[in-house]
Amino acid sequence: MRKIVAILSLFVPQSWLSTAYIGERISILAGDPDSCEHEWDVVAGILSNVELQVQCRKCTTFSEVPNPTKEEWDACAGAMANPYPWEDKSRIRYYQVDNTIH
Repeated sequence: MRKIVAILSLFVPQSWLSTAYIGERISILAGDPDSCEHEWDVVAGILSNVELQVQCRKCTTFSEVPNPTKEEWDACAGAMANPYPWEDKSRIRYYQVDNTIH
């Protein structure tokens, strides 16, 4: 039932919803990171570490791609506004959260 309500809330203007519920809605609709077959999008460049931040489309988990090439780094400039697919899963360094690798 919670998932149905969360899906229906996508049709409600966000200004009518609390910030807490918007965050909760993401966790309700997202898949389980432990069993997810991740499909990654580049969503940002992390300047302090010169890494690409990637997010799974299915479970909303974040991870990173260390040591991007100059072309990859240049391409991520607009990723926050326009995320784009990342195909090379072998280069992703997974985050560890609560002793679980995501």
